[in-house]
Amino acid sequence: MIGNALRAGLQSGTIMGVADITTQLCVEGIGNSDDNDFDIDVLRTLRWTGAGLLLHGPYFFMGFSSIDRKFGQAVTSWKVVAKKTTAAQFILFPPYLVALFGFMGVLEKNDNIKGKIIKRVPEAFISGCVYWPVANTINFKLIPNNLRVPYLAVSAGIWNSYLSYFNQST
Repeated sequence: MIGNALRAGLQSGTIMGVADITTQLCVEGIGNSDDNDFDIDVLRTLRWTGAGLLLHGPYFFMGFSSIDRKFGQAVTSWKVVAKKTTAAQFILFPPYLVALFGFMGVLEKNDNIKGKIIKRVPEAFISGCVYWPVANTINFKLIPNNLRVPYLAVSAGIWNSYLSYFNQST
């Protein structure tokens, strides 16, 4: 179990780091100036990588393992998929967002972490209610157990590009 959680952390850390670099380059336009100076915020990328390694990967590995124990691991009926998706969205996701924005606030040396959590978590949760039910329905219905972590890592990469941008916005 610990080895699997570590592997999930390494996968998530890598994906979240790449997602942050992609966000900086493609969404925020770093490196698009005439001076060809990329000026990537390496510390920001390391924070996101750390969040994936220490928080996202282990948290969701354990969380989805619990959901599978509760509802079963096999590809299942739409009713069970709906239950798993609901559990992931309303039981796993909110505490993760609180932990993520708190973790990022500590690493960023934010002097108002509580304020950041109060502002960012509801906004991110609402956005996640559009994205994650679709991604999790696909996960629980179509993705075999042995491919869930990579699938979720890619899905999370897309989501974390959004979160990286969202976290940097004022």
